[in-house]
Amino acid sequence: MSHITLRKPSFILISSLLLVAAFSAISLISYYVANSSLNQHIKTNTLPLTSDTIYSEVQRDLLQPVLVSSLMAHDTFVHDWIEDGELHSGQMQRYLTSIQTRYNAFTAFFVSEKTAVYYHSSGIIKQVSESDPADKWYFTSRKTPTEFDINLDQDTADSSTTTLFVNHKVNDAQGRFLGIIGVGLASQRIKELIEVYQNRYGRQVYFIDRQGNVTLQGSQFSGTDTIQKVAGLRDIAPLILSTPSGSYSYSNGDRKYLIKTRFVPELDWYLIVEHAQHSESQITATLWANLAISLVVILIVLLLQHFTLGGYQRRLEFMANTDPLTGTASRHAFESTYVQILSFADRHQNPVSTILVDIDHFKVFNDTHGHLLGDKVLTLVATILTDSLRKSDTICRWGGDEFFIVLPNCNQENARLVAEKMRLQIEESLLMVDDLRLGVTASFGIAEYIGQESPTELFNRTDKALYRAKSKSRNQVEGSSSNTPKTA
Repeated sequence: MSHITLRKPSFILISSLLLVAAFSAISLISYYVANSSLNQHIKTNTLPLTSDTIYSEVQRDLLQPVLVSSLMAHDTFVHDWIEDGELHSGQMQRYLTSIQTRYNAFTAFFVSEKTAVYYHSSGIIKQVSESDPADKWYFTSRKTPTEFDINLDQDTADSSTTTLFVNHKVNDAQGRFLGIIGVGLASQRIKELIEVYQNRYGRQVYFIDRQGNVTLQGSQFSGTDTIQKVAGLRDIAPLILSTPSGSYSYSNGDRKYLIKTRFVPELDWYLIVEHAQHSESQITATLWANLAISLVVILIVLLLQHFTLGGYQRRLEFMANTDPLTGTASRHAFESTYVQILSFADRHQNPVSTILVDIDHFKVFNDTHGHLLGDKVLTLVATILTDSLRKSDTICRWGGDEFFIVLPNCNQENARLVAEKMRLQIEESLLMVDDLRLGVTASFGIAEYIGQESPTELFNRTDKALYRAKSKSRNQVEGSSSNTPKTA
């Protein structure tokens, strides 16, 4: 993949030059046009660009609490604690406190579907009830079709604080709804962001709800509590509130204003960016403002390019090193690791054992029930095998329905225990698959590495052990009988 790495800087450099040239041309042209042309330019270009930039930054600032809530919803501790019966509330409180501290969240919470208990970083708050208006958010969130939703509400733990909550559903492995977990961002933080936007872009920024009421604004906001009370603006209010995005102009007294609106679905609000039209004496200032905005957009685009190309490169590496169906290592990526493990064992005289797994009668599943069910059986078996291993162990899909496992610092007896555990779990867990009685089982061959033995020799001994297991009615674990060190 070296060709990707070499082309990436060139692509970014060319993009930078194109963006700089484009934005500079726009700014210089606007500098030499008359006042009317400048205002038209602002209406059709600069103002929408500012609105889009602010919209992007609002979504960026909402991204971290969304990601944190997603991590919490999929945290194995949370799932295990719920499945264990929520016995120790102090454990959940400490967990929420650590999340709140680590990610600098304003609040962290979990509401259990089973017990209706509202857990908070400060302890148990209450039991939610459909009859309590303060708990309406929970029963609304649990019905949403999406994994998470965002709402602005009073903090249950502190009724004096308005908080922007990210509510993420918690589902178990079978898709059963377990509750809602998430974090909160203080609305004061959004207000501070509005101050930053206003100072940076020199325009008035605020949010309104679907009824036109102003919901969030900065300290420099000079409007009223609803757009229907503003002369000129009230005339276009119905159009603004019925359109997801638009550009408008209105007059209030002797001043003319341009506004750009953008609906923010995460907040269920409209973002309003308002611009008072410039006089002719302000053309020069507009030029510098355009250049500054252009620079910000260029940096954002370059960063997006950088991370997009980097992500593409990482995906290529993942595709090359990982079996796409089972998520185990690919055979190509595994072979170098296999050699390194054996080399390390030779240097440090550590035991190494290998396990070769073959799903019994796998061809029958494919021929009888189709390849989709066969793929699901492969995936389920791979998950059981992977979950039974240590972090230092390595597993790959060797081919077809065979998996090859290398266990560093593990002798054959311990490897036999591991294999027997896997065999029993497959037999018990996969008796039924998709309501079909398949009775999935697997055969296991194990062997322990003999010093200075080649990787191929070790694999062949493991394969022979597997063959003996398959010869003995399958669903068995067989070990290699040749595990004595070589003599010179």
